[in-house]
Amino acid sequence: MHRRTTRTARHGPPEQTKPRRRIGAVVLVQDPAGRILLVKPTYKPGWQLPGGGARAGEAVTDAAARELAEETGLRLRVSRFLVLDQVPANPDTGSAEGFNVVCDGGTLTPAETEAAAIPDTARAELEDLRWVPPAQLGEYVRPYQERRIRAALEIRAGGTSLPLLLLGEPVA
Repeated sequence: MHRRTTRTARHGPPEQTKPRRRIGAVVLVQDPAGRILLVKPTYKPGWQLPGGGARAGEAVTDAAARELAEETGLRLRVSRFLVLDQVPANPDTGSAEGFNVVCDGGTLTPAETEAAAIPDTARAELEDLRWVPPAQLGEYVRPYQERRIRAALEIRAGGTSLPLLLLGEPVA
C-alpha cells in the first residue's frame, strides 16, 4: 500500500500526512486523606479525572488549570506532570488519537477540599463530583483510566514529577 506523502520546502525529507491528534490535559488532585477527585460527565458513562482537551495554541498547563477551574471551581497553578498516556483513535466513538497529560494538582488543604464543587456553568457537562479512595478507583473509572491514575500515583509517591516546558523553558 502506498502512503500519501507531503514535502515542505527546505524542511527535510517527505513526511507522511499528519493525522489529527488530541491533547488532553487532566489533573490528579488529592485531598488530605489521599482520596482522588473525580468528576462524572453527563455525556458519557463513568467517572474521570477533571480536565479536557487543550484548545489550538493553548499550553497544556493553561488547559489543565482552565478545565479544573471550569469543572470544580478549584484554581490551581499547574506546572508539572506525572504521566503521559498515548491513546489510539477509537473508530467506534470517532475519537481522534492523542495524548493525555496527567498534570500534578497536588494535595489540597482541607479548605480547598471543601470548596471543590461543580460550578453552575458546568452543570450541563457534569452531573457529579466525588472524592474516591484509591482502593475504590476500579468501581468508578474504566480500566485504562485506573491504570493511568495508578501510574501517576506511583510516580507522585516516589517524589517525582516532570516539568511542563514551553519552548524549552519551565512554564511558570
